[in-house]
Amino acid sequence: MEGVGTGASGRACLYVLPCAYEDHAKLGIATDPLVRMQAFSSRFYEFFDLDRGWLAEADSMREARHWETRWKRALRDHAAPPPLQVPAQAAGETEWFRGAMTALDGARDELAAQGFVLHAPLRHWITRRLQEQRERLEAGERAASAHYGAPDGWPAAASWAPLGALRDALDAYVVLGVALDDAISPALQAWLARNTLAPP
Repeated sequence: MEGVGTGASGRACLYVLPCAYEDHAKLGIATDPLVRMQAFSSRFYEFFDLDRGWLAEADSMREARHWETRWKRALRDHAAPPPLQVPAQAAGETEWFRGAMTALDGARDELAAQGFVLHAPLRHWITRRLQEQRERLEAGERAASAHYGAPDGWPAAASWAPLGALRDALDAYVVLGVALDDAISPALQAWLARNTLAPP
């Protein structure tokens, strides 16, 4: 699965993703945590509390797995099923916990004290990732236009799942304050303005 590391070496991250509106959190490891977040929800930036979420960089996948295993065992009594909104194909169903944020905050502080690179709050790390990806939006728009025609002729995002997914992806930039003005065409900007679910 994309974003989930399987090798014993190579850089990896331990991540903690608290849900925004309930005392539920996801603990896991990934080579690309952003890909994992997107697998759990196309509107991950609203589904998760990015101000409480965090990730820690491990020196290897083996080290990240060690951290994950340790904390999953410690939090066994907090184990909970995934939220109903999480697609079954996203996997990770044994890595959700309820009422565990105090302990997970302790894990964060412990790793920071040991000198590991920590990204907390997660909002800043995600914003940097989106800024890095802006340059690829133009190519993505060209590909979408080749499939669906020019954006000024597109129907509402709610009427077609692929366009809904595109709206959700672009809304991430809006919600996190990453400018789209020079990254996508005026026609796509106008379509997004008509279809966005981001708060004004």
